[in-house]
Amino acid sequence: MRYVLIVADGDIALNFVHKVLDDYSSNNFYIVLYRDSRFLPKKYPNTFRFHECDYTSTFRLESCLENNDIGDIFIVLQDEKEGDVVYEYLRKNYKKSRIVRSIHAPEISYETTKKSDGNLVIVAETNAVASRLLLRMPNVPVIPRGFGLEQGEIMEIGVPSGSIYAHRQINTIEQSGWCIVGIYRQNRFILATHDVVIFPGDILLVAGEPQKTRMIYNQIKADIGQFPAPFGRDICLILDMRLQPKETMLHDCKEAIYLHRHLKSAKLTIKVLHATDFETIKALEELKSEDIAVVIDYENLDFIQTLENKISEKVGFIIVSQEIFAKRAYRRALWESRLPVLKIGMYSLRPDNYDHTLSKQQLYTQKKMLYPPNVTASLLVSSGDGYRDSNIATLIFDISKQLCLDVAVYDFEPDGHFNNKIDEEFENLSRIFERKYTIQHNNIDNPIFHIQGLNKPILHFIPFRMSITRSRFAAYIRTQFESIACMDNTNPQLFIPVSE
Repeated sequence: MRYVLIVADGDIALNFVHKVLDDYSSNNFYIVLYRDSRFLPKKYPNTFRFHECDYTSTFRLESCLENNDIGDIFIVLQDEKEGDVVYEYLRKNYKKSRIVRSIHAPEISYETTKKSDGNLVIVAETNAVASRLLLRMPNVPVIPRGFGLEQGEIMEIGVPSGSIYAHRQINTIEQSGWCIVGIYRQNRFILATHDVVIFPGDILLVAGEPQKTRMIYNQIKADIGQFPAPFGRDICLILDMRLQPKETMLHDCKEAIYLHRHLKSAKLTIKVLHATDFETIKALEELKSEDIAVVIDYENLDFIQTLENKISEKVGFIIVSQEIFAKRAYRRALWESRLPVLKIGMYSLRPDNYDHTLSKQQLYTQKKMLYPPNVTASLLVSSGDGYRDSNIATLIFDISKQLCLDVAVYDFEPDGHFNNKIDEEFENLSRIFERKYTIQHNNIDNPIFHIQGLNKPILHFIPFRMSITRSRFAAYIRTQFESIACMDNTNPQLFIPVSE
């Protein structure tokens, strides 16, 4: 029969023994060595044996423990010198047993002993109290104690309102070296699946490399304006020489560089498919820099193969031309990627005087953008589907914040039953992101005609629904706004993945 040995003295030890008696008496067989009569309860289960003795005496220890198989040992003593004596004897006689020792404060001598004894666990009282206090500190990651490495490989992270992770579907979040295990919501635990949506106020249970989980914690809690996170940290522009002339490709590159310089993008990769014109290739390769890579494909891969096999996991934002997006199979592949996609429009995002050779640091003077975008606002057309708008609203404000754009909402409901939740959602996000927003309710003017009647260019945000991947003929039959709006090439359009 294997026993758990507890050598106990002092108030902490007394509390520890009482907790074991109350909650875990049937889990193991216990031997408790003590000197203070307070440790002997009036009643105790037959899984416990209590011995009042001088545990610093080798003779007494041998007589109490003779012929007993000791698997785990807990030394919880007030006098640390007595603890040293007990530890030395027990380690000598129980070489393979795990010893858990309580000390008042960490010291170098104990750390040295711990390194030489792989079966020794040191619990410092000062560290334990400090850790418990730290768990109550706001904006500090909650790292479970008492199991695992206790280094942050398992962590609880609260999702604040306005976080880039709020209203995100789990399968749209890049999870490399870490993963979301589950969500605590309204006193319930929800196991993470690909279609679960994260809401403000949720607590994420994440697991992964400690360095990675701490980085994710900082992302979730970070200041607003983090796109392309959480989808990834890089941008990828895909060009196709079979579909695009040289002038269009160079124009698209400058658009992509402008976004890369003004968003929290770590790297821009320009992928060139079906390379045939060496003069164009040379012009594109001149755009290379420390954070801009130009990758020429000589394997003759098509767009879908490139998207499936050649896109880095770090990519969180894809940019394509009108010519590429016009192909139904390519739209389907982009939709399946679950990444935001920008379709470049006839109107440029970047201003005419923009110098694409400038670095990120050179583009701002006293936090003021030197080259504001050519578009005047971010626009979302809503059909009153509050859930859909919540699903992408945070991202709209995140991008608009970084590009210094105000947000406009066109709420179209033919029956006049407008959703008040949209007003509340956008007003709340407007305060968080410090961006102005306007909302126009209308039950008469079709949104397509509204956009066509705008005097100035806009950045049009569109939920990336599966209906967009259907043929144009099917789009006109179904008359779904997104399916028809995506055919408009006038304004730049940013398609945001949504759950359906």
